Amino acid sequence: MRAGEHVRPARPGWHALPGLLGLIALRLVELAGAALLAGLVIGVALYTAYSRDLPDVSQLATHRPFETTRIYARDGQTLLYELFDDGQRTVVTLDEVPWAVKAATIAVEDAGFYANPGVDLRGIVRAFYLNRQEGAVVSGGSTITQQLARNVLLPPEERAEQSYRRKLREAILALQISRRFSKDQILQFYLNEVYYGNRAYGIEAAAQNYFSKPARELTLGEAALLAGLVQAPTELNPLVAPQAARARQRVVLDLMVKQGLISRAQAEAALAQPLVFRPATVDIRAPHWVFYVLDQLERRYGPDLLRRGGLRVITTLDPALQTLAETVVRERIAELRARDASNAAVVIIDPRTSEILAMVGSVDYNDATIDGQVNVATAPRQPGSALKPIVYAAALMRGWTPATIIWDTPLEINGYRPQNYDNRFHGPQRLRYALANSYNIPAVRALQFVGIDAFLDLAHAMGITTLQERERYGLAVALGAGEVTLLDLTTAYTTLANGGRARPAAAILKITTSSGEVLESYTPPPGTQVLGPQGEAIAYLITDILSDNQARTPMFGPNSVMRLADDRPAAVKTGTSNDYRDSWAVGYTPELVVGAWVGNSDNRPMQEVAGANGAGTIWRAIMERAHAGKPSVAFTPPPNVVERPICPDTGLLADGQCAAVSERFVAGMEPRPQPGQYITLTVGGDGSCLATDQTPPAQRRERTFLLPPPEAQGWNGAQPPTQPCPPPEHSPVSGPAPTVVAAIDAPANGAALDGEVSIVGSAAGMYTLAYGAGVQPERWTPINSGLGGVAHGLLGRWSAGALPEGIYTLRLEVSLPGNPPQEARVTVRVARGQIGVRLLQPAPDVRVAVGATVPLLAETSGAVSRVEFLVDGQVIGSVVAPGSASWSWLASEPGRHTLEAAAYDGAGRRVSSPPISVVVGE
Repeated sequence: MRAGEHVRPARPGWHALPGLLGLIALRLVELAGAALLAGLVIGVALYTAYSRDLPDVSQLATHRPFETTRIYARDGQTLLYELFDDGQRTVVTLDEVPWAVKAATIAVEDAGFYANPGVDLRGIVRAFYLNRQEGAVVSGGSTITQQLARNVLLPPEERAEQSYRRKLREAILALQISRRFSKDQILQFYLNEVYYGNRAYGIEAAAQNYFSKPARELTLGEAALLAGLVQAPTELNPLVAPQAARARQRVVLDLMVKQGLISRAQAEAALAQPLVFRPATVDIRAPHWVFYVLDQLERRYGPDLLRRGGLRVITTLDPALQTLAETVVRERIAELRARDASNAAVVIIDPRTSEILAMVGSVDYNDATIDGQVNVATAPRQPGSALKPIVYAAALMRGWTPATIIWDTPLEINGYRPQNYDNRFHGPQRLRYALANSYNIPAVRALQFVGIDAFLDLAHAMGITTLQERERYGLAVALGAGEVTLLDLTTAYTTLANGGRARPAAAILKITTSSGEVLESYTPPPGTQVLGPQGEAIAYLITDILSDNQARTPMFGPNSVMRLADDRPAAVKTGTSNDYRDSWAVGYTPELVVGAWVGNSDNRPMQEVAGANGAGTIWRAIMERAHAGKPSVAFTPPPNVVERPICPDTGLLADGQCAAVSERFVAGMEPRPQPGQYITLTVGGDGSCLATDQTPPAQRRERTFLLPPPEAQGWNGAQPPTQPCPPPEHSPVSGPAPTVVAAIDAPANGAALDGEVSIVGSAAGMYTLAYGAGVQPERWTPINSGLGGVAHGLLGRWSAGALPEGIYTLRLEVSLPGNPPQEARVTVRVARGQIGVRLLQPAPDVRVAVGATVPLLAETSGAVSRVEFLVDGQVIGSVVAPGSASWSWLASEPGRHTLEAAAYDGAGRRVSSPPISVVVGE
């Protein structure tokens, strides 16, 4: 079929039969035969009962006037828009409507249009069955003619009725219309009457409002999209919900293929056609705001009352704040265009009432180059780090505090490796600093603790309406790997500013009819507490962190855009999506919540425009100008928030042993050591060493340290001490003090041994030396024990020659008073005929004076026949040594020197000792 042909069946329509009652009777006879003649009597009775006061169908040929709806700002005087029905509908003849529009409309709304008598009996039966099943009217089965009868002839109060009475009256009118008018006339009436959304009544207005072209120039793809809007013009509005509109377009084209109106190739070509939306410029103030309000009105009252009711709508919009927001957006985007940022949006809400005071949906509504007609304030975008306050609020609800330590160290979860904005790791961070500095890895760890479902539940409760496909999201959602709208995110921050009490954002203050009847009036509800029993305190703690300029200084500096010029208290968070596609800043004072977004409508990356230097500059400019001349108002903590001193390294309550700082908590939730996260040790001196038996009691004290998790071992920050305190100068212990609690120097790990083996090492306290068979012995056999104070000295002798050959483990366990035992292990192999040698003196890294005589002492194991002593690789002496050997070295050359011993057996086999380094000089 070619464009321009009518969509008609081969046989004539039923409306050609004379007489309405005759039509009904003949239809019944055809379907059921004489047995159903009784139904004719019932049909006549129903027709008589329900058709008495029906309007004259000839009214279809007359024009119906309707009243103007006016949209005002919150002052009730500033007119934002007049919604005229005239000017939004242009009547056209059917010849001016392209074939594609007619075919698409019939395919999706009434496939049997040219064949049925105005009523689809099969559709009615199907709808009746569904309605009986559900116990209510859930399906209509209305034809195009029935829709026309309902929307034009039935009174407004009856059109929205869900009743069998209305359906019967609608069907009778449809049958009468089919007798009175031709199918082409009916289709023309319908296409001029039907509502397509976006203020467009009739196909001509729809073509102009969406595509800035007359209906006769619509392509197949455009026609299919418009035909699909009729079902739900508000929900399918392509300027607000482009994905839903496109999906509906595919449904229409598929139906056209199924009904043989077009080929599959034509459908696919139409789907591939780019759709360029260019609504005509309108005389309107704050257009995105007006259309947002109109959408809400349509949802509540339907398009008919909106366009005919003469409503007076007073919205929440503040004209001065709206003008301020528009001005700031234009100024900043003019500066950012050089960095490929072309668009911005702003939402301002009063946290005390949840009233929307300003909404800027784009820099310029009429600028098609940036898709200016699309309201970015209600369009889903990736928020980056701006979601983190919700993650941390959920963590506080589950027992964390602003002092909870979170490790900012490398993290990998199923191949996912989050990185910080500065590509660095920052070690242990208190929650306050992790959120204030927007570190990514702590946020991911916080989401691990909370759980994705719990986070999403809280986000939705706070005002986020997106993020519904839970199975799609992983831990990266904490960093913005999901889409939210600016309006929703600003609403969620309003929940924080309102002490955790969530309310829907309000757009309308009052609606009255043309006769003065009040349809609705807004009174702010108290809101629902969504942060739990301590919700007000938790909301305050998040606010306190987001307004802590000192806490965020390490990452953002002391004078970032988040600090207002007059140091007015303001809680704020920025966000940046991947590749600089979105720049966000959302924050609040006690009087205003301001959300700002900067980016490109086509999702093109910007040139390093982050949250701070993009949307953050808009946020600060609006905040400073909106509050200019007004007194500064502080955030007031609720009574159950307490302030306590803590140790900054551990996040625990101060114990008098640290340089304490102040932190705020929910009363009764002050930090307590968590098993596995902290360790309590007995220290001495300045607290950087472990107390030993030689440490005077007056210098011993308990101190709690943060215990690094396995993935943070070796972090160069604060660590629990591992070295023993040196004995006091007057201590009777002679020789060098141990520098470690427990260590085995010899034999080396993996050494092959035989005979009597000397075990050399260090033990700072009482120790036990033992051995066991295997790498993980189940039983230990004692070798020796002692009081400790041994530094690189003899710990015991082990008779390895008396044991079977195999693998053994040596264990040194050392106890210090008040501290958990520490141990050292080495694994060795007992093998017959092995020899070994070890330097016992001098001690490693010892300093000696130039010209001093340094005694060298080596201990051997196995059948050693001779020992050589070497300095810097040169042999200085050789002795016969059955068990030990000694030599003297004259330290005449200043500098660092390497000493070692070499042992030989009778067959000439040679082994060397581990080298020892000494320093000669002052």
